[in-house]
Amino acid sequence: MFKKATIALVLFAGMCTASLAASTGWTTGSVNFRDGPGTYYAKLGTIGRCIQVSIVDSKDGWYKVEWNGNWGWVAARYVSADAGYCSGGTTKKSY
Repeated sequence: MFKKATIALVLFAGMCTASLAASTGWTTGSVNFRDGPGTYYAKLGTIGRCIQVSIVDSKDGWYKVEWNGNWGWVAARYVSADAGYCSGGTTKKSY
């Protein structure tokens, strides 16, 4: 019994760690920054093209990102993991 509980705890910890790992993305165009994962959520602002964001979660074609010190959601189709996407391989970071 103890062995099964230990295995379950290790698997659960691994899932939590994986979901907390952030990845970097760059916007491929001007994209709405929203309060939730869908167009029916409030628009918090607009993120310009080639802005670096930290992706922390995904849901139904949307990424939860950190941008400009705030958390919100953007449509995944407007974010690229390719650092060279923006002209000349340079990226802009918003502050």
